[in-house]
Order: sequence, then C-alpha cells, then structure tokens
Amino acid sequence: MSAWSLRAYDQAGLANKAEQLLRSGDKAAALEVLNQAEKEQPASSAAEDHIGFLLEVVGQKEEALEHFRKSIRLDSQFALAHYHLGAALWLGNDTVHGLPELEEAVELAPTVFDYRYRLGAAYLQVGDLDKAILELKAAVERGPTAPGVWSSLGRAYQLKHDLTASVDAYQHAVANEPANDNLRNDYAYMLVETRQADRAIEESKKVLEHNPSSAAAFMNIGYANLKKGEFAAAEKAYRQSLGLDPNSPAAHYDLGLALKMQDQIEQARKEFAEAIRLDPSLAQAHYTLGIIDWQLGDFKGAADAMRAAIAADAAYADAHYMLGIVLKQDGHPEDAIPELKEAIRLDPGNPGPWNTLGQILRVKGDKEGSAQAFAEGARIKQEKEGELANTLEQGMRGGEALKPLGGGPR
Repeated sequence: MSAWSLRAYDQAGLANKAEQLLRSGDKAAALEVLNQAEKEQPASSAAEDHIGFLLEVVGQKEEALEHFRKSIRLDSQFALAHYHLGAALWLGNDTVHGLPELEEAVELAPTVFDYRYRLGAAYLQVGDLDKAILELKAAVERGPTAPGVWSSLGRAYQLKHDLTASVDAYQHAVANEPANDNLRNDYAYMLVETRQADRAIEESKKVLEHNPSSAAAFMNIGYANLKKGEFAAAEKAYRQSLGLDPNSPAAHYDLGLALKMQDQIEQARKEFAEAIRLDPSLAQAHYTLGIIDWQLGDFKGAADAMRAAIAADAAYADAHYMLGIVLKQDGHPEDAIPELKEAIRLDPGNPGPWNTLGQILRVKGDKEGSAQAFAEGARIKQEKEGELANTLEQGMRGGEALKPLGGGPR
C-alpha cells in the first residue's frame, strides 16, 4: 500500500482503515497504516486511543501504552483511554499502575458494564474482596446475563466464606451459559460446600452426559460422596477422575481420604505420598500423613510430617497445634509451647491449643499460667457453645440462621 493512497484520511480515518485491514487478516498493511496514523497532526484523544487499541491487538504493547497515555494527555476525562491503559497495564502484570487507571475509568463512567466488571475482577485478583463484590454486583446490574461476571462474583463470595451467596451467583452463571462445563463444575462444588451433595451429583452428571472425560466432574462426585459418608462411592469417583488425569495431586489426596475412611490405611498412605510427590507444597497431604503416624504411635514420623506441612504453609494453624500435641506426648513439652502459641496466634478462636498449653504449664509448676490458659480455653469454648445455642434458638423462632442454603429457585 503506497502512502499517497492514504492522504485523504485524517488520523481517525487511518485508524478505522487499519482496523478494517486487521479484520481482513492483512496485518502488514494494517501496521503500515497505523505507522502513518501515528504521524498525523493534529492528534485527537479518541483516535490516539483507537490506535493504541489496535497496536495492543497486534502485539505492540509498549507502543500501545504510549498512545493510551497520549490520549489521556489530550483529554484526561476520556474514560475509555483510562480503561484501555489500565487493562493493558494489568495484563502486563503492572497492577500497581493498572488499578488506578481502571478505578479512574469507573469514576468517569460508572454505568459502563465492562469498566465495573474489569475493576471487580482486578480487586478479586488482589484479594480486596469487599471492593470486588461491590464492583461485580454493580456490573451484574448492568449485564445480568453475563455468565463471567456471575462466576467472578461467586468466586469472591466463596473466598469471603459467604457460601449461600456464592451458590446463588454460580447458579446464575450456569443459567446464563448452561453448556459451560467449567461453570457447572464450580456450581457443583459450591453445592457440596453448602451441604447439597445430591444436587451437586446431579449437576456433575449433567456435565458427564456430554463430556464424559471431565475429571473435575468426577472429582465433585467424589467430594459429594465423601460429605455424604459414602466412602466406597467416593473412592470409585476419584479413581475415575485419576483415570482421566493421573497426575492430579488433589485427586490422589482425596482418594487417600476416601481410603482412610474405609480403614485402608496403607493404601491411603500411598495416595497421600503420591500427592506429595506430585505437589510437595500440598500442606494438607503432609498434615494427614502426620495424623496417621500419630494415630499409629509414630511420634517422630508425625512430627516430621507436621513440620513439612508448616514448611508448605506457615499459617497452617492446625499443623502447629498438632505438632504441639505430638511434641508434648513425645516428651518434649518445651518445644511444644512455641507451636501451641503460634497455633493460638493464627487461630485465636480454637480452645484446643489453650487447653494443651495449660496442661504443659501445670506440669511445669506454673500454676498461674496454667490457670490463665485453661480459663481462656473455657471462655472460648463457652463462647462457641453460646453462638451455637443462639443459632439453634434463632432457627426455632423462624429466624434467618437455619433457612435452606442458597441455590433454590427465586
């Protein structure tokens, strides 16, 4: 394409021409036109943003960023340029500079679905769950049939431990895209989490009807059967999942749980060991191996396994607690004390570490410390029992607590 044929175009026209060429598959010609468009004066904010967008599409990311920034310099109130700049920075893993641009786009144009969705997804990625939920709910109001935003909202509620709201969001996602197996598998998982195991199995079977090679669907069936206490059925489902994906550490770990619950201890140990071989950072597998060793009286093996669990996840409160118990029972109470204190710091609502600490301090002759530890353990236990009593009373009075958990028709 010769330059003289482009003289009739202004910058915006050149950008439109480049987009037409890209759509037709002529990338080389499109780049030539974009090169010409970059030189055109006077520049306009909209055209600079359009050029940046097209450069992003063809993979010239740094050049695209410059055009987005130029667009904003020409018009700082142009929301689309802020959005494109924020999205490009975010996709380039520059979250520090990308997030403020996405926030600015929403501030300038709060009714645009894409802006609210992208900002909500960004907040979700960085773990700011309250802001993520706020933005994703705003996006849902503007795009109620978009399955992706419902799925993201479900994930945010899941991480927030609002399981009922999570189920409801995933249900909307599936309703808007019923053929999406990933969404249905997420929905099935959350149904298990909310004690709706039979419904979870039904949803997983829907996936398997048209996708019999879905390892995730078999995993969900296994998980549902574990929750139901049907361990042989769980074992069967996990073996089916492993037949499709033999290198899944999660499937080996869950199969180990199903076997352990059937008192097939040696087979369970093999599955936990295989899960660890495939993923040494799987703290739960180390922990469960440690529990087995402890139950068999192998305190050294149990301690080693608990330390491995802590190495994989330093914030694993139960592993610190169990290590404290093992060390106490193995005759090392002094070493147990810091583990119990760490368990208390990580999970202050568990009375167990306080009681074990009280036992050690009593043997050491620290009557005051022992009494304080036992008193704190008793206080937490009483508090928990009070919460349970209030929940039951509320349910009997027709309150909110014992209503059926989400996912039902509205």
